[in-house]
Amino acid sequence: MLIESHTKQQTIELVTIISIGPLGTIEGEFFSKKDSEELPKSRFIVKFNESTATSVGDKVLARIRTTQDMETGLPILLGEVIRKLKLEQKKIIGIFKDTSYEKLLLPINKKDKREYNVVKNNIAALNGELVEAKIENHKTKISERNVTLIRRLGDPKKTKLASMIAINEHEIPDEFPEKVILDAKKVARQKITNPTDLTNLPFISIDPADAKDHDDAIYASEDENSSGYFTVWIAIADVAKYVEAGSELDTEAFNRGNSTYFPDLVVPMIPDILSGNVCSLKQNEIRASLAVKILINNKGQKISHEFFRGIIKNKLSVSYEEAQDTLENFDDCLAASELNTLMQPLYKVYKLLDRQRKLRRPLELELQERQISFDEGGEVKSINIKKRLETHKIVEEFMILANVCAAETIQKSQLSFLYRTHEPPTLEKLLSLKQLAKSMDVNLNTGANIQSGDLNNLLEKAKQNDCVELVSMTILRAMSQAHYTPKNCGHFGLSLANYTHFTSPIRRYSDLLIHRALIYIHDWDNTKAHVLDESEFLRIGEHLSRMERRSMVAERDTNDRYLAGFLQNKLGSEFDAYVNGLTRSGIFVRLKDTGADGLIPISSLSNDRFYLNSENNKLIGKTSKMVISIGGNVRVKLREANPVSGGLIFNLTEYEDSPVGQASSTRRRSKKQKS
Repeated sequence: MLIESHTKQQTIELVTIISIGPLGTIEGEFFSKKDSEELPKSRFIVKFNESTATSVGDKVLARIRTTQDMETGLPILLGEVIRKLKLEQKKIIGIFKDTSYEKLLLPINKKDKREYNVVKNNIAALNGELVEAKIENHKTKISERNVTLIRRLGDPKKTKLASMIAINEHEIPDEFPEKVILDAKKVARQKITNPTDLTNLPFISIDPADAKDHDDAIYASEDENSSGYFTVWIAIADVAKYVEAGSELDTEAFNRGNSTYFPDLVVPMIPDILSGNVCSLKQNEIRASLAVKILINNKGQKISHEFFRGIIKNKLSVSYEEAQDTLENFDDCLAASELNTLMQPLYKVYKLLDRQRKLRRPLELELQERQISFDEGGEVKSINIKKRLETHKIVEEFMILANVCAAETIQKSQLSFLYRTHEPPTLEKLLSLKQLAKSMDVNLNTGANIQSGDLNNLLEKAKQNDCVELVSMTILRAMSQAHYTPKNCGHFGLSLANYTHFTSPIRRYSDLLIHRALIYIHDWDNTKAHVLDESEFLRIGEHLSRMERRSMVAERDTNDRYLAGFLQNKLGSEFDAYVNGLTRSGIFVRLKDTGADGLIPISSLSNDRFYLNSENNKLIGKTSKMVISIGGNVRVKLREANPVSGGLIFNLTEYEDSPVGQASSTRRRSKKQKS
């Protein structure tokens, strides 16, 4: 709810429309001019109470005034459209459909349901190819659907093309401006002059086997003064040394917000000469870092911590699997290898930290992560569920600890900064979860004092019923998304009062800001850092949260497309799955072996009529009284797989081991005719 501000200050800005909600709510963005060379251009979000600009991407000249959100009391911007500006020719990515009677472009953007007429194909594109086209810019609405093909992208089933679709669809910048590349090359040559030499400490990095960048390194040793105590060092790449506030490099990193990771390529936040080389904590290479020294007692409690700006020389860089193999074979090692020697104290510290983790009871979701592998020809070779190793948990606990230290240090200085916050689920979402909990004989607390541990009780019951992934997904959907804000609301999922992101500055701009705050607090830089106020951080946090969500959706869409491409060769095959969603139009299922999601249309079921009981969230056959519930085990047959949209369509063959009949073709045709 908005109330008008008493101030009469107004500005005229060029605004780009970035989103239109289902109820017609419109949001746009504009960028301010730099107030200082130390600051990136500020990005502002403006809301409109009118529907003059009806398309995402439209540019409008707007009158902007400050208003106040009645619920939060925070200032926001309200826009009034003065006029819509003439657009440049738009580009579009799609599949070229070439038949004897028509030439069409089918957009890959799921939000664009139109078919475009191809008026020129001077690039000799072939039927079924992924292409880039420009929309002809004429005055009539009919001509707006005419396109000229300008670039062939190739077979949409091939590797990297699914990622390229997502990059184009979500407008993720994948090329750096020449000035940014030159800046990166220049700063990469500078000498490391950090004040503290930590090269005598044998740090180790533990990362995915195919990691392109290495943000962090860790080391632990038993404390010499107190029995059972440990000294822990966590070193993080000093990206702030190379990405100076207000530079072209900084502005580009801010605009991107974060790196985006696809199965076959990475779109980095900063150029590879920095992200994959100079900043990356590689084995046996001297690197600049911000490090925190932490004293842990014999109960796993943090006694003290101190930050340093120094240089390190990573002793080892290993994969999670290599480190895990060492953990599992401690007793079999006849001679202590370097890796074994470094891993033993890390494991002991982890077990201590794990005690404290269990006491605070963070949310224990069990979510499957897919791993997509490719052959040499670029085709998807296999799709497997990633195994969660103990070494993943070790690194995760060390990073959480470092993030807490950073939050506490900056909080103590009374500087404004970005917290990583995660609010509890709303009452409405809790009531929905309460219904699920009741069906599993769990009494779920829905009061204002709900804790993550309350949801863990539901997850424990789900493990007994062999449906922990389904319940984890249901809880995840009920949760608000974690985001960046200068307002400290705590982190519900981690069950922490103070939390920020410090440990990944190579791939997250939020972490880079935390590094700059720590540098400012400790006076480690001769150049005066600019201290931002809370209102500025509010806008920055909103932008970074939006960019993070953009990458998450793009990554998910790409995985879905590769899954659909992989399964396209298995049309007619049957799979074991479970029901993970119900609507009036269909049943959503997840395959157990690959984690692929798909839809069983209601129209494909037996000749019975099904209706949705919203109160109990069940589909019920009108005649047969067959009941389909969320969590039900099913056997499904793959009917369609679309590698461009990522969509999978199935037929239901069995429900809870009982055969299910298929709808007759007559019924399916009649439903289509009615619609």
